[in-house]
Amino acid sequence: MDQEQLRAARDDGPDPLLRVDWTELPVPPETPAGRWVLLGTDHLDLSDELRFGAHPDLAALAEAVEAGATVPDAVLVSFAGPESPDAPAAVRDVVDRVLTLLQDWLADDRFAASRLTVLTRGAVAAAGGESVRDLVHAPLWGLLRSAQTEHPGRFVLLDLDGRTTGLKPVLAAALATDEPQLAIREGGLLAPRLVRAATGPLLEPPADTPDWRLDTTAKGTLENLALVPHPVASAPLGPGQVRLAVRAAGMNFRDVLLGLGMVDQDVMGGEAAGVVLETAPDVTAFAPGDRVMGMVPGSFGPVAVVDHRLLVALPAHWTFTEGASVPIAFLTAYYGLVDLAGLGRGESVLIHSATGGVGMAAIQLARHLGAEVFTTASPAKWGTLRALGVPEDRIASSRSLDFEHRVRAAGGGRGVDVVLNSLANEFVDASLRLLADGGRFVEMGKTDIRDAAEVTAAHPGTSYLWFDLIEAGYDRIGRMTAELMPLFERGVLHPLPARTWDVRRAPDAFRFMSQARHVGKVVLTMPALPDPDGTVLITGGTGVLGALVARRLVTEHGARHLLLLGRRGPEAEGAAELTAELTALGARVTVTACDTADREALAKVLAAVPAEHPLTAVVHAAGVLDDAVITSLTPAQVAAVLRPKVDAAWHLHELTRDADLRAFVLFSSSAAVLGGPGQGNYAAANAFLDALAQRRRAEGLPGLSIAWGLWERASGMTGHLDAGDLTRLRRSGVSPLSDADGVAMFSAALRADQALAVAMKLDVAAVRAALRAGPVPPLLRRLVGAPGRRAVALPRTGGESAPAGRLAALPAAERARALLELVRAHAAVVLGHATDEAIQPDRAFKQLGFDSLTAVELRNRLNAATGLRLPATLLFDHPTPDALAAFLQAELAPAGPPASDDEVSRLLAAIPAARLRAAGLLDALLALAGAAPEQPSAEPDDDPDGIDDLDEIDAMDADDLVGLAFGTTDL
Repeated sequence: MDQEQLRAARDDGPDPLLRVDWTELPVPPETPAGRWVLLGTDHLDLSDELRFGAHPDLAALAEAVEAGATVPDAVLVSFAGPESPDAPAAVRDVVDRVLTLLQDWLADDRFAASRLTVLTRGAVAAAGGESVRDLVHAPLWGLLRSAQTEHPGRFVLLDLDGRTTGLKPVLAAALATDEPQLAIREGGLLAPRLVRAATGPLLEPPADTPDWRLDTTAKGTLENLALVPHPVASAPLGPGQVRLAVRAAGMNFRDVLLGLGMVDQDVMGGEAAGVVLETAPDVTAFAPGDRVMGMVPGSFGPVAVVDHRLLVALPAHWTFTEGASVPIAFLTAYYGLVDLAGLGRGESVLIHSATGGVGMAAIQLARHLGAEVFTTASPAKWGTLRALGVPEDRIASSRSLDFEHRVRAAGGGRGVDVVLNSLANEFVDASLRLLADGGRFVEMGKTDIRDAAEVTAAHPGTSYLWFDLIEAGYDRIGRMTAELMPLFERGVLHPLPARTWDVRRAPDAFRFMSQARHVGKVVLTMPALPDPDGTVLITGGTGVLGALVARRLVTEHGARHLLLLGRRGPEAEGAAELTAELTALGARVTVTACDTADREALAKVLAAVPAEHPLTAVVHAAGVLDDAVITSLTPAQVAAVLRPKVDAAWHLHELTRDADLRAFVLFSSSAAVLGGPGQGNYAAANAFLDALAQRRRAEGLPGLSIAWGLWERASGMTGHLDAGDLTRLRRSGVSPLSDADGVAMFSAALRADQALAVAMKLDVAAVRAALRAGPVPPLLRRLVGAPGRRAVALPRTGGESAPAGRLAALPAAERARALLELVRAHAAVVLGHATDEAIQPDRAFKQLGFDSLTAVELRNRLNAATGLRLPATLLFDHPTPDALAAFLQAELAPAGPPASDDEVSRLLAAIPAARLRAAGLLDALLALAGAAPEQPSAEPDDDPDGIDDLDEIDAMDADDLVGLAFGTTDL
């Protein structure tokens, strides 16, 4: 068994919720690069590294190919950019532009064997602790996933981490895999896989108390991390104390050392940002509801008690994660460089481990003080220092003693005035030798503390200063904080970059930090406690799903104040009955008409929430569908679907950002994760919701996106599905969610530690059975297992392996029969029939029950079975199983040389005129022979919507033709 199969066996458990886990893949050495070209603007600074050709657009590339240029193996197009103040407008613009590109790409047969590779940067949260940095381009992942489902093998999605050095071999390896979606992180490849939500080390809070914090049950190994009772959190406050609802808590290397038993300290966690819950009577600087940050001993829990002198107001528009990244790093750097070292203008300082939290803070402070900065870091992190503006000759390795020579050379042989140290052993000795006369060695490490007198004796004229920040005392810490905050307000200093983990995933965060893989800070976020006195806002609140959720919140989660929003408000069907039902259950219900995509209207509604029951939770359940396959999807359809999803979610995010929310839930769709054929716009819209929830969670705000599968109860979102659609879903292993299933998954998702939960009823055994004869989609390989050997749909003979070879070995009659059986068998599977008896060979596919999406599925299945790349118009061009089988035979086993003129004449003479007339060929033959009537009669057009203008038909694209064939242009 390979690794995928082993993981599948381990992950196949009873947990109904799923999540996306990014699995590391091996990077094969020296994978040869293919023929690549770059299309359009290089937004990722790739050209210098990869040195490939470029074309301004697809039309220019097509012209080059027409002129004789080689068709590339992969056409790369990059998307990245700064944050937009109007995210919804920016999302619409980029989705429209990329949709046009996809349509042009699919319409040009010259690129049928190429792959369009869409590159983004930070549009997905792939590596541990990552946030989504590029919200605007995150929807492209939903759009492209839908396109990949409709057109397998034509598109690749790659997300980069900003590093371009050494990218070429990794990119070559990525494009050599069969993975349609990958992220490149730190020179490695990560691929998305669906897994059970509880997969991996997950800490469980105590069941018998809401007061707990992270600690170790026994020092020595990180396996002993646990969430343990913390009764102090709810004990009466003493003088000067503040009770704090922790939203985010910064980790420090001291916490890792404490867990490993390497320091003589007992309390994990030392800094946090959150909301004041209660103050002692003598505390006047803060009040309940204030957003604060500071040094908070024992901060790794949802509630902590802290001395008010250690707190400061969280700056406006800072996230909780930003607030948690600042206190210890900047206070440590300030105390070491200013209080102890007295670093002054014109002096020089060597900052070790300069990409860690204290190191990055020290760089900012040293520059503010006018000092010359030298740094060390692991070579893999030198790019971070370059991005901070540190000159190349002042960057050295923290893992090699060569830094001593490099720093001395860069400083003209003088050495440095101050060393801010966090290294140990021989690295300390080398650093001491770098000190100039009067130099100060400031030791903040914990594992190699030396005797100051001995150091001074060995290095005359220098001083050795070891410190622990807490020795400064609460009053001095408060004054230092007061001195630092104006520097942040003026833009002199900036919060640090951070990776975030839910505290229940603390083992992952501790492992990450113990391996020194972080840049800046590692922050733990805390699950928020529910507030039954607060108001819960539900968009789409009177709809089918909104009503189910409202009942669940009241009956199972203690909600007592509901604000239900909908476009029709109290006039919506069933609104009065729902209000009466919820009121009888003990809730106070307000139903309001509001278009949540209208920012001003939404702001008015939020302003009217009573202060005695402030807004504490949001559930965004509204949305619309307007399905179409990629090649016929229009910008109007995109805008119609994005508006109630993207615009509304963004307005809810911005307008509630400073509220003390305990939950912010977005109803997404599994189409954004799995890719839904015919739902490119819907997948794009929901991919934005998924990314927004992940961004919020990383910022220390509540954020949860539930990617729903199909619900059994018909609604405005699912009522268009017929029995055939449901049969196809069940065949693929997906069953509709009952009301009970759905609300149970909703409750489970609220308790989950992840920002994205996939809530669908997936029968893994049924999926395995359905895929037994074919390849397993990469996304399902952790659940289902590694891809099996592709089943040969055509009979094997004579040792031939390719479909064309096997067909050629068959007699003509048997060859035709084998292909017809192939077509009928796959058509029956697509339509959900147990056998192929219902697939009559001479009956039109439309009459058999095919629509645009089932046509796409049949085309894709035949692609996989035959190895061909069949056109999107396959069922329009060959509208019956007989005709389609004949076409496949011509493609796989072309006939011999064309018949001679004599043979054609003989064959035509053998066909009775009645058969030619019945087939509609007689008039055409007579016209060719010059014997047709001068004014042939025309049959009346029975279809009032039909098109009889040949020029108009010629102007139609492939999917319009498919729509015409199926009697609809709205696919």
